[in-house]
Amino acid sequence: MALAALIAAYHESAEPGVLRATLPLAGRTVIERQARLAALAGATIIVILVERMPAALTAALDRLRRDRVPVHIARNAEEAAEAVDPSARLLLVADGAVADGTQMARLADGTMPTVLTVPDGGFGELYERIDGNSRWAGLAAVDGALLREVAPMLREWDMQSTMLRRALQAGARHLIADGPVAILDSDEDLVALERRIVASAAETGGGWAERMLAPAERALTGVLTPSPATPGMIGSAATLLAALGAGAFAYQWLRTGLALLLLATPLEGTALRLARLRMQDDVPHSWWCLLLPALAGAALAALAYALAATHGWGMILLAFTTLAFLAALAIETEGRPIRGTLLLAERRGMIWLMLPFALLGLWHAGLVLLFAYAAASFFWAQRQAHPPQPLS
Repeated sequence: MALAALIAAYHESAEPGVLRATLPLAGRTVIERQARLAALAGATIIVILVERMPAALTAALDRLRRDRVPVHIARNAEEAAEAVDPSARLLLVADGAVADGTQMARLADGTMPTVLTVPDGGFGELYERIDGNSRWAGLAAVDGALLREVAPMLREWDMQSTMLRRALQAGARHLIADGPVAILDSDEDLVALERRIVASAAETGGGWAERMLAPAERALTGVLTPSPATPGMIGSAATLLAALGAGAFAYQWLRTGLALLLLATPLEGTALRLARLRMQDDVPHSWWCLLLPALAGAALAALAYALAATHGWGMILLAFTTLAFLAALAIETEGRPIRGTLLLAERRGMIWLMLPFALLGLWHAGLVLLFAYAAASFFWAQRQAHPPQPLS
């Protein structure tokens, strides 16, 4: 069954002259997070119901279109009904309502009309009362045909409230929210939610270097979250530093080159965290994400050429063999659960491993260590991915 979404974006917030939809959230706006959550749940068309188009809302919708989020503007309920297939399952998102992706997925996966609810006691008047025990959490899933039915009869009635009431009258089941939900109406409402969003985007995984850099990346992400800085800007800065670092190695400014590469590592992680926070799933495939490994490889090769003058051409062979082991390691670990992944060689960690050798002036010894680390990681991963078969 096709999935569509209808998001209300016309209520004024408690902040003078600001729509709920354009309240700032995680460096963007509420409507952008709502639309991205709906797209993540599988909605192939996202109808934004508006009454007026202030500059902030226009800018938010332009950003969504640039990121290929399938948004469609409707000026009234009739236009919205025309845009939605009557046979589609329709996610109804109240003005200012935000939940995590799990709640959206629970509603999208069902087949019967469903209303997401919260307990009556802990939520205020922004959450419409459903019965004596529960209130509406601002999300529901109905049939597209219900929108066609409701649209002609609205007149002065509020669309989202009318849709809710008709769904309940039709026997929609109640689904208790089992994750964070919020209906945002003022800057004060944003504080706690934004803190939870930042925390969820900052979950640490990957190798030991990512965990080591996590505190710095979390702090930097927190600073950049309310700013207009984009993951692309931060990733581009990391790429520039890495390129300058490789160039510095080529000119035999070894410590300068390493310092630049070290500075690039937390910026790269911060860019990826900010992308997760803003639900920009295409960022890991952006040009700078693809270029950074190549620049790190170029820096290692440039370092080897710089060391060859005093330690022989074996340094160059060592560097390129290290890169070959890293490439083979990536192939072996792709899509496979490998025991001990936390300790395996990876690019950012290997940059930091060179730091003590650089401080002691033992660059050649550091290169030998990187080779041994990459080789050992490859052979370990290969054995885990292809364990020996018992003799029959």
